[in-house]
Amino acid sequence: MESEKNNVPNWKARMMDRMKYYVCFCKAAAFIAGAILCYSVVNYNVVGVLGTYFTDAFNQDAIHKSAVLVNVLGGLEVVIVACSWAYSRSFGFRKIIIFSTAINILGLLMLYLSASNRIPKTNFVPYIFVCALIAIRKFGGSSVLERVLLDQLISGHENIKQIDWKRAWCRRNVWLVIAKVLVFKIPFQGSWSTMFWKSMCIIGGAGFISLVSSCFFHEGHPASCTKTHPETSGECNLKKDHEALPPYPPLKNREIQPIKPSSNAGAEAQQKSPSPSSSKKQVNVADHLLRMIPMWSTFIVFGLVISTAETFFNLQDDSMVAPVTTSNFLIAKDALKVVAGTLCGRFLGSTKLSRSGQNFVLKMIICVGMIISVICPGLARQVEVQRLKNAHKMASLDKKVPMSDWCMAPLFGMWGLMEGFSIRGLDEFFNYHVSKSVEDSGSEIYNTIPIAMGYLLSAVCVSVCKGWFGDTLNKSRLDKYYRMITVLAWINLCWFFFVTIFYSTKEEKKEEEEKEEEEKKEEEVEEEEEEEEEEEAGVELQEIKVEGGG
Repeated sequence: MESEKNNVPNWKARMMDRMKYYVCFCKAAAFIAGAILCYSVVNYNVVGVLGTYFTDAFNQDAIHKSAVLVNVLGGLEVVIVACSWAYSRSFGFRKIIIFSTAINILGLLMLYLSASNRIPKTNFVPYIFVCALIAIRKFGGSSVLERVLLDQLISGHENIKQIDWKRAWCRRNVWLVIAKVLVFKIPFQGSWSTMFWKSMCIIGGAGFISLVSSCFFHEGHPASCTKTHPETSGECNLKKDHEALPPYPPLKNREIQPIKPSSNAGAEAQQKSPSPSSSKKQVNVADHLLRMIPMWSTFIVFGLVISTAETFFNLQDDSMVAPVTTSNFLIAKDALKVVAGTLCGRFLGSTKLSRSGQNFVLKMIICVGMIISVICPGLARQVEVQRLKNAHKMASLDKKVPMSDWCMAPLFGMWGLMEGFSIRGLDEFFNYHVSKSVEDSGSEIYNTIPIAMGYLLSAVCVSVCKGWFGDTLNKSRLDKYYRMITVLAWINLCWFFFVTIFYSTKEEKKEEEEKEEEEKKEEEVEEEEEEEEEEEAGVELQEIKVEGGG
């Protein structure tokens, strides 16, 4: 009995320790999570299902025009997310929020006027402009706020040089999970004009909350700390997503301090002057990027499959009797994407692999996503064939098909899994094959290019196969389009297997040797810089002692 009594407080203490480990209340984090919640409500309930509105807006060629617009919107979003990662650090946080919020509200206002019949719906060109305005929201939307949230959780750490990255990452995920779960609790229904009006109000509220959060920002410098992840050790030292922080504090409205002139300014200028070694590094970076082209080429068709799912899965779900809303399917899809990416990261971080073993595992992770990208459109074709059979049994083809949309659940699930495995695998593969000078932001910029090309290819395929699409989905032959996408995905999978052989040749061994030499040189340079800093600190201490003695 006494032992049981002694175990109770220990158990409670352990639970409290775990709670403190995962939960961290921070004013800035609370406001940022609220803004992410607002953006998520609009993304899942309005922007994610815009294809259904575009279908209702046009009288002729509705499916074709809707598909083109969704592909344009998706491609622009991919590009703008990459631009936000590359250029958002050059602007102040408040400027980004104000700009993206104003542009987003303007796009939603045009959709509201269209839905309320105050401007004509039949013109196709203005909708392209509207899609561009809606896509710009990504420049200051959830993707930027999630990075700022992690930045704030790290900046509040007392000892910046010894940050527990895993703890900061877990605390960030707790805040994001709370924001995503609350999306289910917020009712968001009504006519399209009502939904667009509510969206404008919510986006305006998100912008205001984001600006308020900037008043509670910490002034820490997380980027100056070490980037070593606690889960990685030995030869397996793959960079995680949360280690891809910019080389200086992002998105902060800091004042530039005046530079004080020093007596050894000439020597510092000589040290900072470009040297032949820097030009050699630039050449090596170009060589590494060229080596990534074969792998990137496999992700063009992969982007085509993603854009096809984003375009037509919503339309299929909307044409059935829907016990489950499309927004719930989209949330589940994103959840599976995060789970797949997390499993990849945990596996790569918890196993000690040689460099050749790392390369093999990364290719297998990408291969899993590629295989799912073949199965997904094939299964979607089977669902569409059954849906069309039920549709042609009805008296009118303009009504919803009496078929439960639970058959769409596996499709959304595979959509999330193939994105999680392949995109996470590509990011780690990129970090494996390029030099450290482009690791920090390269995966967020370069790897989005083939995905964006896939969206462009999807728009071309939809236009070429225009004859398969009618005014409604029941009058279209989407099953034929899915069959074509499945064939292209099979060809792309064969091309991927060929590409993996390319990355297993003798050239790869040379590349590994070159990268190991580069890493050793970079470590030597870092050690020399540390020694110089210690010497300078010793000289300053001696000067202080001399002045104190004088």
